Amino acid sequence: MAVETIIIVCVWAAITIAAIIIEVVTPQLVSLWFAIAGAVCIGLSFIPGLPIWATVIIFAVLSVILLFALRPTLTKLMKKDKDLKTNVDSLIGKKVRMISQADFDNLGQGKVGDVVWSIKSRDGETLNEGEIVEIVEVDGNKLIAVRTEEGTIEE
Repeated sequence: MAVETIIIVCVWAAITIAAIIIEVVTPQLVSLWFAIAGAVCIGLSFIPGLPIWATVIIFAVLSVILLFALRPTLTKLMKKDKDLKTNVDSLIGKKVRMISQADFDNLGQGKVGDVVWSIKSRDGETLNEGEIVEIVEVDGNKLIAVRTEEGTIEE
Protein backbone atom coordinates (compact mmCIF):
# COMPACT_ATOMS: atom_id res chain seq x y z
CA MET A 1 0.00 0.00 0.00
CA ALA A 2 1.35 3.40 -0.97
CA VAL A 3 2.26 5.95 1.67
CA GLU A 4 -0.01 8.46 -0.01
CA THR A 5 -2.99 6.11 0.37
CA ILE A 6 -2.23 5.59 4.05
CA ILE A 7 -2.09 9.35 4.63
CA ILE A 8 -5.38 9.92 2.78
CA VAL A 9 -7.10 7.13 4.73
CA CYS A 10 -5.83 8.64 8.00
CA VAL A 11 -7.15 12.08 7.04
CA TRP A 12 -10.61 10.69 6.18
CA ALA A 13 -10.58 8.61 9.38
CA ALA A 14 -9.76 11.72 11.42
CA ILE A 15 -12.59 13.65 9.74
CA THR A 16 -14.99 10.75 10.39
CA ILE A 17 -13.98 10.37 14.04
CA ALA A 18 -14.20 14.14 14.63
CA ALA A 19 -17.70 14.19 13.11
CA ILE A 20 -18.78 11.27 15.32
CA ILE A 21 -17.43 12.99 18.44
CA ILE A 22 -19.23 16.22 17.54
CA GLU A 23 -22.48 14.28 16.97
CA VAL A 24 -22.17 12.51 20.32
CA VAL A 25 -21.54 15.79 22.13
CA THR A 26 -24.35 17.64 20.33
CA PRO A 27 -27.17 15.20 19.51
CA GLN A 28 -28.83 17.58 17.04
CA LEU A 29 -28.02 15.64 13.87
CA VAL A 30 -25.38 18.20 12.99
CA SER A 31 -22.42 16.15 11.84
CA LEU A 32 -23.82 12.66 11.33
CA TRP A 33 -23.84 13.27 7.58
CA PHE A 34 -20.14 14.14 7.54
CA ALA A 35 -19.33 10.98 9.50
CA ILE A 36 -21.19 8.80 6.98
CA ALA A 37 -19.64 10.59 3.99
CA GLY A 38 -16.20 10.36 5.61
CA ALA A 39 -16.61 6.60 6.09
CA VAL A 40 -17.54 6.25 2.41
CA CYS A 41 -14.47 8.28 1.43
CA ILE A 42 -12.26 6.00 3.52
CA GLY A 43 -13.41 3.14 1.31
CA LEU A 44 -13.00 5.20 -1.87
CA SER A 45 -9.40 6.02 -0.91
CA PHE A 46 -8.43 2.42 -1.66
CA ILE A 47 -9.48 2.69 -5.32
CA PRO A 48 -6.26 2.99 -7.33
CA GLY A 49 -5.99 6.06 -9.51
CA LEU A 50 -8.93 7.95 -7.91
CA PRO A 51 -7.70 11.51 -7.42
CA ILE A 52 -7.95 13.19 -4.02
CA TRP A 53 -10.06 16.03 -5.44
CA ALA A 54 -12.66 13.45 -6.57
CA THR A 55 -13.03 12.05 -3.04
CA VAL A 56 -13.37 15.60 -1.68
CA ILE A 57 -16.16 16.34 -4.18
CA ILE A 58 -17.86 13.00 -3.38
CA PHE A 59 -17.59 13.84 0.35
CA ALA A 60 -19.20 17.27 -0.13
CA VAL A 61 -21.98 16.06 -2.45
CA LEU A 62 -22.78 13.00 -0.33
CA SER A 63 -22.89 15.11 2.86
CA VAL A 64 -25.38 17.54 1.32
CA ILE A 65 -27.54 14.75 -0.12
CA LEU A 66 -27.64 12.92 3.21
CA LEU A 67 -28.40 16.15 5.07
CA PHE A 68 -31.38 17.10 2.92
CA ALA A 69 -32.68 13.57 2.33
CA LEU A 70 -32.48 12.07 5.81
CA ARG A 71 -32.41 14.88 8.38
CA PRO A 72 -36.14 15.78 8.19
CA THR A 73 -37.17 12.14 8.64
CA LEU A 74 -34.76 11.48 11.50
CA THR A 75 -35.73 14.75 13.21
CA LYS A 76 -39.41 13.70 13.16
CA LEU A 77 -38.53 10.29 14.60
CA MET A 78 -36.52 11.90 17.40
CA LYS A 79 -39.32 14.37 18.25
CA LYS A 80 -41.94 11.62 18.37
CA ASP A 81 -40.39 10.21 21.55
CA LYS A 82 -40.32 13.63 23.22
CA ASP A 83 -44.10 13.94 23.06
CA LEU A 84 -44.46 11.13 25.59
CA LYS A 85 -46.28 12.49 28.63
CA THR A 86 -45.07 11.31 32.01
CA ASN A 87 -45.91 11.96 35.63
CA VAL A 88 -48.21 14.93 36.17
CA ASP A 89 -48.34 15.87 32.46
CA SER A 90 -50.13 12.58 31.78
CA LEU A 91 -53.12 13.86 33.81
CA ILE A 92 -53.97 16.54 31.24
CA GLY A 93 -57.03 15.47 29.27
CA LYS A 94 -58.24 12.99 31.89
CA LYS A 95 -61.78 13.11 33.21
CA VAL A 96 -62.15 13.28 37.00
CA ARG A 97 -65.11 13.19 39.37
CA MET A 98 -65.21 16.02 41.88
CA ILE A 99 -65.39 14.80 45.49
CA SER A 100 -65.79 18.30 46.89
CA GLN A 101 -67.00 21.55 45.37
CA ALA A 102 -64.62 24.09 43.84
CA ASP A 103 -65.55 27.71 43.22
CA PHE A 104 -63.87 31.06 42.72
CA ASP A 105 -62.69 31.32 46.34
CA ASN A 106 -62.14 27.67 47.29
CA LEU A 107 -60.22 24.73 45.92
CA GLY A 108 -62.15 21.53 45.45
CA GLN A 109 -60.90 17.98 45.37
CA GLY A 110 -61.00 15.20 42.83
CA LYS A 111 -59.68 11.68 42.86
CA VAL A 112 -57.37 10.54 40.08
CA GLY A 113 -56.65 6.86 40.54
CA ASP A 114 -55.88 6.51 44.24
CA VAL A 115 -54.64 10.08 44.70
CA VAL A 116 -56.80 13.00 45.83
CA TRP A 117 -55.81 16.23 44.07
CA SER A 118 -56.71 19.84 44.72
CA ILE A 119 -58.72 21.12 41.78
CA LYS A 120 -59.67 24.62 40.77
CA SER A 121 -61.77 25.86 37.91
CA ARG A 122 -60.00 27.47 34.97
CA ASP A 123 -62.61 30.23 34.67
CA GLY A 124 -63.68 30.57 38.31
CA GLU A 125 -66.98 28.78 37.69
CA THR A 126 -68.36 26.42 40.34
CA LEU A 127 -67.49 22.76 39.92
CA ASN A 128 -69.99 20.78 42.00
CA GLU A 129 -69.41 17.62 43.99
CA GLY A 130 -70.06 14.53 41.84
CA GLU A 131 -69.57 16.47 38.62
CA ILE A 132 -67.24 15.15 35.93
CA VAL A 133 -64.50 17.61 34.94
CA GLU A 134 -61.63 17.48 32.49
CA ILE A 135 -58.09 18.37 33.53
CA VAL A 136 -56.71 21.03 31.17
CA GLU A 137 -53.60 22.22 32.99
CA VAL A 138 -51.36 21.60 35.98
CA ASP A 139 -50.37 24.54 38.19
CA GLY A 140 -47.87 23.42 40.81
CA ASN A 141 -49.73 20.90 42.97
CA LYS A 142 -53.20 21.91 41.70
CA LEU A 143 -55.09 20.61 38.73
CA ILE A 144 -56.95 23.15 36.61
CA ALA A 145 -60.22 21.77 35.26
CA VAL A 146 -63.24 22.64 33.14
CA ARG A 147 -66.75 21.21 33.11
CA THR A 148 -67.50 18.47 30.64
CA GLU A 149 -70.77 17.78 28.92
CA GLU A 150 -71.13 14.53 30.86
CA GLY A 151 -72.47 16.34 33.94
CA THR A 152 -72.71 14.28 37.10
CA ILE A 153 -72.26 10.61 37.84
CA GLU A 154 -75.27 8.85 39.24
CA GLU A 155 -74.42 6.24 41.82
